Amino acid sequence: MLKIPIVTKGDINESAKLQRRAQYEEERKGRIFNAKQRLFGLDLEALERQIAEKKKQRQVDAECESRYEDQTQRQQLAVYAKSLEMDKRKRVAEADLNYYRCRFQRKDQRREFDLNDPNWIKKALPARVADDDTRLGISSAQVFSGEDLGHSERKLRQQAQQRAWLDQQVQERKQAEEARIKADLVMQESIASRDKRLEDMANAERKIRNQMTAVIYDFNSQLAKSKRFDRVRSKKENSEDDLAEIYNMLTSDMLTENPDVAQSRTHPNKKIAFMYRGMTDDELVSFRKEQLQQKILNKKKQTEQQLMDKQWEQYALNMDRELMLKQLELERKQKQLLDDHLRHNARLADEQRVQNDITNNILNKNYVSKEFYDQFNKTSR
Repeated sequence: MLKIPIVTKGDINESAKLQRRAQYEEERKGRIFNAKQRLFGLDLEALERQIAEKKKQRQVDAECESRYEDQTQRQQLAVYAKSLEMDKRKRVAEADLNYYRCRFQRKDQRREFDLNDPNWIKKALPARVADDDTRLGISSAQVFSGEDLGHSERKLRQQAQQRAWLDQQVQERKQAEEARIKADLVMQESIASRDKRLEDMANAERKIRNQMTAVIYDFNSQLAKSKRFDRVRSKKENSEDDLAEIYNMLTSDMLTENPDVAQSRTHPNKKIAFMYRGMTDDELVSFRKEQLQQKILNKKKQTEQQLMDKQWEQYALNMDRELMLKQLELERKQKQLLDDHLRHNARLADEQRVQNDITNNILNKNYVSKEFYDQFNKTSR
């Protein structure tokens, strides 16, 4: 008869203990034989020291980068502020010049404008203003069947509308071109170096100064030419009137030296031009005093402008010198860190070489058979 063994509670507990022990053994093997998680055979102090050095180097690099970015941002703000100031000066100068031209050099302010008016034909009355014009007589030959009196007005309105459309298209294209040019300038300024920005800023300032000088020179030349032309024309016109006025001039008080003769009776501060004999001594003293004050003021302005130019050049030189010193200091620190790394690596290499010599010449001197290696990696104990 087959005997069936009886399983007791102690057997069950013992079997559970064996299973737990086998499970712990498998988990321990997984921890020991895993090359990524085990800690045997590593120099933890050297690794931690290397990690600390790398963190320190990263902190130093981050600090240098932040300082460089701050310096670059300050330079960009200075360049941008200077460009805004130059643009403002240019706009003010152009506005003053345009105001002067519009205020004092208009064609309609000339004395002979009524003779040289290009629109005098347009301003003149037409042959007829309507079909029932009272100026039209029987033989006027102005009213015919099929004539359109509103043709010219309609044509003018159409031309004005087309001109407005064209002006609007030109303005839109101009704005688009200005926006594109502004975007290109911003991109170029962002990628340019600090030396290029300073050089461009100085060149732009000199260029604007030269342009303003050229514009003023052209304006003065045109003004002198216009005055010279006016003088020639006035002289030509007056020469024809002088012959008729010779007798009256000889018999009048114009040739006298009495300054009261030139005084106008209608205005107390006005002089008669053809009787005026020059300024009095008091007027000459006042005039020379005003000239002297203007010379002093102009000289003061020139001195202030020269001082401002020298200060700006000195500021640019100081900025270059400071940036160069910062760059040299940064290079020196990087070189020192590199030398420290090289010395540390050389020391580690010497220690590893000594350790390898001890291992190869002392510890591993005896011959190890194949059975010695076969006994490993079979259990975690």
